[in-house]
Amino acid sequence: MVGSLGCAVQPALAGRGAPESTEALAAELDAMSQGLTAAHPETFRSILETTLASDAYVCRPTPREVFFGEVSEGIRTVAGEMPHYGFYFGPMHYRVQRTRDEAGRGLWQVRVTIAVDPPRGGGALELPDCGLFGLVSGGVCRGVPYASSPKTDACPGSGSFSAPNDAASVRALLGRWSREAEGYYNRDAVRFGLPIHYDFEFVEASEAGWSEVDMSVPLSPTCGRTPYFSAFRSGWSLPIVAHEVGHVLGLLDEYEALSGIVAFYPKTPFVGAELSRMGLSMREETKVLPLHHYLILRRYFCPEPDGRSFYDDALR
Repeated sequence: MVGSLGCAVQPALAGRGAPESTEALAAELDAMSQGLTAAHPETFRSILETTLASDAYVCRPTPREVFFGEVSEGIRTVAGEMPHYGFYFGPMHYRVQRTRDEAGRGLWQVRVTIAVDPPRGGGALELPDCGLFGLVSGGVCRGVPYASSPKTDACPGSGSFSAPNDAASVRALLGRWSREAEGYYNRDAVRFGLPIHYDFEFVEASEAGWSEVDMSVPLSPTCGRTPYFSAFRSGWSLPIVAHEVGHVLGLLDEYEALSGIVAFYPKTPFVGAELSRMGLSMREETKVLPLHHYLILRRYFCPEPDGRSFYDDALR
């Protein structure tokens, strides 16, 4: 779905000169990153190069054009799939809108809506912390929150947290994800001075307006490391949920393939990517860098890719 973009933005970019080189794009993004990528620029240049080479949305506007250029108002749905670990393709589906703030300045809005099918009632929902304590009846709240564990596991087992597996708990969990997961992206957009607002919504499939749903998945009542399009898990911490939504936004993992699955091969981010949301996903403090914001917004400027998604059943 393309709003005013199709006639307002693409022709202007099509008239530009030769596409920017990866080196030029990476240098501009490094300059926006407040020194965070300076120690290992080659790592983040490689992430940029790999993502651009893997993406069916083909164009290379400069970061300054994307973040601060004169762009007509419009809305666009970005849809497709991205490769993961070289083993499988994962779905990408989100909406980007160009609008203006109250002062008339250009503003980007990025929206993702994920519909979940709750697990059958009975038993318990594993949780990552005490965040729902007091919002639901019953449950267990004991130990170190998963996001505060020194381990680099998605499910470190650092405490015992749960709530009854019932409708009230599911609503509370989805409400918390909707309120707080987007906060990591908005926090870092503000930090880097980027005019972007993210809005993530998690809804029950039975209550979803399907015209606005970007992905539909089961809700698993446990913690575990599984592909984001197979299930979202009640035991994932908020940083993990934010990381997994990053995949829906077309971002790739920034750690060694298969690391973190077994104890003798712990999660191993690319050199320098331990500060990245897509590198060490379980940490509160890791960042959605200008690189990531650029990769998400860049597709708004590109021609529609050819072909159909492999994930018509998962994407709406």
